[in-house]
Amino acid sequence: MNAIQLQRLRAAALEGDDKSRALPRPGGEGGNLGFGDTLAHALNQVDGAQKDADAQVNAFIAGEQENIHEVMISMNQAELYLQLMTEVRNRMLETYQELMRMQV
Repeated sequence: MNAIQLQRLRAAALEGDDKSRALPRPGGEGGNLGFGDTLAHALNQVDGAQKDADAQVNAFIAGEQENIHEVMISMNQAELYLQLMTEVRNRMLETYQELMRMQV
């Protein structure tokens, strides 16, 4: 994954795509979101993208889906979401480890 793809994914996550708008936002409409709620919502979006990609692959194999381009786009989107979530996890672990090394 190159930097341009990562920037596009981040921009899409900030703007919200059709799928993210369909999901209920944690904390209600216009409510303040906690860090845990935001992380849980992001994990649900990644899981939803993975499930959508799996469903499209299964539909293509069964002959129900004829457009291979949509299947590949869905698979790549799910992969990018997973890579982004992995990077977020790595950054969180690095931050936690640095906090643990700090002397009080």
